[in-house]
Amino acid sequence: MNRYNAATIATRCLVVLLLGFGWQPATAGGPKPGDLYREFAVHNGGDRDWRVTDKNAVTKFERAKAHLPNARIQIRIDDLKHAVRAEAILDRWGGHRGTVNKRIRFNDKEWITVPELDNVPAGVRPEHVFFQDNPVVDVPLGDLHEGVNVFDADCDERDGFGWGQWGLYSMVVRVYYDKALKGDGHRIEGRITCPSSGQTFGDNPEIGISADAAMGVARIDVLAAYQGYDEDGDGDFSGYHESHFQLIRGEANEIRDHVGTLWKKPYRLRWDTHWVPDQPTSGVALIARIQDSRGYWRVSEVVDKLTLERPDVSVRLYRAQAVPEDFGVRAGQTKSCTFQIPESDAIESATEAILHLRTWHGWDGHHEPIRINEHELPVDGKNHFYDYDRLEFPPSVL
Repeated sequence: MNRYNAATIATRCLVVLLLGFGWQPATAGGPKPGDLYREFAVHNGGDRDWRVTDKNAVTKFERAKAHLPNARIQIRIDDLKHAVRAEAILDRWGGHRGTVNKRIRFNDKEWITVPELDNVPAGVRPEHVFFQDNPVVDVPLGDLHEGVNVFDADCDERDGFGWGQWGLYSMVVRVYYDKALKGDGHRIEGRITCPSSGQTFGDNPEIGISADAAMGVARIDVLAAYQGYDEDGDGDFSGYHESHFQLIRGEANEIRDHVGTLWKKPYRLRWDTHWVPDQPTSGVALIARIQDSRGYWRVSEVVDKLTLERPDVSVRLYRAQAVPEDFGVRAGQTKSCTFQIPESDAIESATEAILHLRTWHGWDGHHEPIRINEHELPVDGKNHFYDYDRLEFPPSVL
């Protein structure tokens, strides 16, 4: 990282290109400070279980029969005693063009609609956008029971090419509990000890946590809320940053893109803020999620009104614009989007630049390099799977 004297600004540059990615409204779900909860998960792999196919696809495509009927997935939920609510977080592929009415259900109960994308540009239909996200949906407690539950997913098709299909790589059911009724055996306590609310810090601050649990502390996840790249696809560039996507098909979609995870004392870590964009005064917040040895989680209180101050360095983020529907290419095709850098930004002083890039089948063995202006760079994506890369390139090409 380059540093200069206080009279000179060392500019870093982040370009956000949402390739094969979309927009999703911020959800009201997810753990809140003080919540006690536990997670139960299933992770789909192979070539069939993760696919959710419209049964009418066989009308036009006989080969769709290979994916029907849709798999009925089993998920075990061990504890509903003193539960107060439940929700499901999905590792979702948006699917084929024209896939609509995505829905899930548990134990043959009522279908639960999985929300389509919102806040898409005018004239763009959400079912015609490539995307990957982590939508959260409420699940009625009456739909669940202790033990093995059977999970279904389905969809319809409209105005596409006749094959409705979306992907469900992983599903995590979160069950929230009444802390008082659960009692002392489920006691989990903790707080962020440094920094304190209202403090100012520079790059790469140290974060300290005090934690204790009746059954012992197993791990601590630290998350930060700030304005930056939207890793989980919920459309909120300023919420708590995290994502839950499989890196390898069939493996767990562990939390990523957060501040960090602690497994043992001392509960201290450094937050790598090298590519965190410039933040407004008092614009950063922190929370800790503390897990005990039996898998139960408790969320700490928020440490907020924090200020990231680095007078010698500026980090700017530029979002993609004019992203077309169906932003994917086949052999011989080229598609483009743009990003605007204001004339007031001293881009000629930039010392580093990266491109945030999400792809599906961004494997370099099957396509030409992408270009920023006339500069070519490989994608370094995966073969027939999602990938998220931060690609370095010389800022002089901007």
